[in-house]
Amino acid sequence: MTNRSLPVLGLLAAVAALGCGDDDVVPPGVDGGVAPMDGGMRTDAGPTPAGDGAVPGVDAGPGTMTDAGPGTMTDAGPGTTTDAGPAFDAGPPAPEGCITSVAAGHHMFTCDELVYDVEVSASCAAGGCGLIFDVHGATMTATVEDRNTDLRALGSARGYIVVQPTAPPGTLGPSWDPARDDPKVLAFLELTMRAYRVNPDRVHFTGFSQGGYMTWRMLCAHAELFASVAPAAACTGTLFPACAFSATERPAVEVPVLYMHGRGDNIVAFSCGQGQRDAVVAGWSMTTDSVVSMDADHTWTRWRSAGGNTFEFIEHGYEAYSRILGGHCFPGSPDIGTSRFGTSGFGCDATTPFDWGETVIAFFEAHPRR
Repeated sequence: MTNRSLPVLGLLAAVAALGCGDDDVVPPGVDGGVAPMDGGMRTDAGPTPAGDGAVPGVDAGPGTMTDAGPGTMTDAGPGTTTDAGPAFDAGPPAPEGCITSVAAGHHMFTCDELVYDVEVSASCAAGGCGLIFDVHGATMTATVEDRNTDLRALGSARGYIVVQPTAPPGTLGPSWDPARDDPKVLAFLELTMRAYRVNPDRVHFTGFSQGGYMTWRMLCAHAELFASVAPAAACTGTLFPACAFSATERPAVEVPVLYMHGRGDNIVAFSCGQGQRDAVVAGWSMTTDSVVSMDADHTWTRWRSAGGNTFEFIEHGYEAYSRILGGHCFPGSPDIGTSRFGTSGFGCDATTPFDWGETVIAFFEAHPRR
């Protein structure tokens, strides 16, 4: 047991003494986050942006990128794209491995001890759609994640297959283990691409808290697979590995990134989020492009690299109803808690000028692989 484990156990006992019942709690300072275990679906996602650039700051921008990985392409500027990877297979989808059906609808596949919720629209059943992986935080499930992002509905309406895995059970509920689970999730992502004949230029990854850490790791180790990514509430320098953007730990190629972190986050310190932001900017030698939007409660800033790659960082001052979570929450989510000392809801308890799920899908739409 590490020294950092001791205050964790102490606070868990304190929460139990307060009469929080069966709430699964990861106390402040335990990076990775917590979430309710109950199900439920999002009922009102609010207005949905349409088309490229519908959300301020979603701008692919000009520039060049050299991608040396397999299945990637070298972009030497407008009109001179060379695809160095395998050709996109536009044939009909076909079951493969643990993906036993490629029909339209909602599926749950169990593969290598993980359960994957897969949403396939009627148009995507014919092949050629994009792909979004949306990964939950500790103690959450795929259902709870979708209640906060609404990406099943948002992605299906825009030509994406949406995959939301659920982690294996742990002491406090489902929890991701990088060494055990990252290879499994990666293998299912590649299987999904083959079975559903996914467009390789529209593959994206997003996650919150522990899912955000996984997003950083996938970018760091497999950047050639992704058109763009969107981690939230996760950063390098804590209990879980992320992506340091150092000389020895960095993505092989530049990929557009949308990153969000709450200033009052009680689970993953905002100072760590600031460090992750600065590491990305320094690692890719980026300069400030613009402030996309700003008010007393949030600042949304965009940077660009010399090659035109985009990094956007949203810092916000919104908080969940739970004092335990604080700013460890999803802006725009209707998943509002009812207990000040529990973890019954992950939505930010305030009216916000942006919705995280809608912002993510708009960023992905505007940033296919160049």
